Amino acid sequence: MTRDQIILGLQRDYALRREENHRLFEQRCADACSQCPGLSDLLSARKEALMAGIRHGITAIHKNPQINATLSQTMALYNEKIAACLSSGGLSPLALQPEYTCSLCRDEGYIYEPTRHMCACFETELNRRMLDALGLTGPRSQTFEAFDEKLFSQEPVAPHGVSQRQMMLLNRNIALEYADTFPNTPIRDLLLIGQSGLGKTYLLHSIAHRLVKRGFLPLYLSAYRLFEIARKSYIDNDPEQMADIMDAPVLLLDDLGTEPLMNNITVTQLFALLNERQMAGLHTVISTNLTLTALKDRYTERVTSRLLDSRDCKQLNFMGEDIRKSLGKVGGRP
Repeated sequence: MTRDQIILGLQRDYALRREENHRLFEQRCADACSQCPGLSDLLSARKEALMAGIRHGITAIHKNPQINATLSQTMALYNEKIAACLSSGGLSPLALQPEYTCSLCRDEGYIYEPTRHMCACFETELNRRMLDALGLTGPRSQTFEAFDEKLFSQEPVAPHGVSQRQMMLLNRNIALEYADTFPNTPIRDLLLIGQSGLGKTYLLHSIAHRLVKRGFLPLYLSAYRLFEIARKSYIDNDPEQMADIMDAPVLLLDDLGTEPLMNNITVTQLFALLNERQMAGLHTVISTNLTLTALKDRYTERVTSRLLDSRDCKQLNFMGEDIRKSLGKVGGRP
């Protein structure tokens, strides 16, 4: 599903919300009219006075700026009479005020002053749905904002001489710049490499959250899921099944190397994917638990050359201790 498709679905839901709120308003009006004698006539008279003012204001044959000079006073008088009628029937003078789920945009989803732009309520729900489409909603927030550097050790790690915290902060900053500058990133692709539990998936999720917040919809999936789709595409002889993955503006591929290795499928499909995306100038971010040597052994030099070309792909190295052990649970928050 594309971002535009998600927006269309959200706009339909807002239209349904407006219809439901209008239905409830009409029901309140009907109930109030049955409870307050004379209210129906007053509402009809106010509506007619307003419509007459609009006609005189915009219709050339009736256009007369002076005719509407007292319209606001007329409306105020009707409002006073309606409020008094409601009070006499035991209702609040505000009983017939329209109600909106969002009073800022009146359930339109957009605000038109000073220019047309998404209301905060619409943008928040759009972001939630985009993240849900990526499978990234849940109780734990894996974002740049929630990143906690204190979870990483400050002890120097041999033979690098830098601490796990220093390395993770460097990786975080590179990933953040990547997400904030897309599509004009300093370098097109990223390769996150290191053992499990060092924060690679966390940074992938953080990139996805930031891109969604900026209005882009990346494609996030595990290597296992990628090659399930690739295998089916190969067996069915249907390249269209891979089209969304091939054409995604940003592909976030997690845990490369954990998928089953299938002859004539895994390596061939991975090369085709990387080659086609690089030729099209599309962005790809990959995480893997494999070492560089293991990558070459598993996928061949032909494939890994696409990942290790420093002109197009920046390598982020992760090292140190599995922070999930220090947290005492899997899925802890960096």
